[in-house]
Amino acid sequence: MATSSITHNFVISSPESIEKFVTALEEAEHDRSPRKILPGRQLTNPDEILTLMKKRTKKNV
Repeated sequence: MATSSITHNFVISSPESIEKFVTALEEAEHDRSPRKILPGRQLTNPDEILTLMKKRTKKNV
């Protein structure tokens, strides 16, 4: 499973490995891509939701 590596325990024993690990974490923090703002709105009206779902099922059938 893809998430198993996130919870995996690992040991860093040498000072050089620790430095490389910390450097990699810092670089990853700075290299984040900016958040994209996507157009859209939240539907709360049941009639609007039903209308949207009817359109969706007609296109996918």
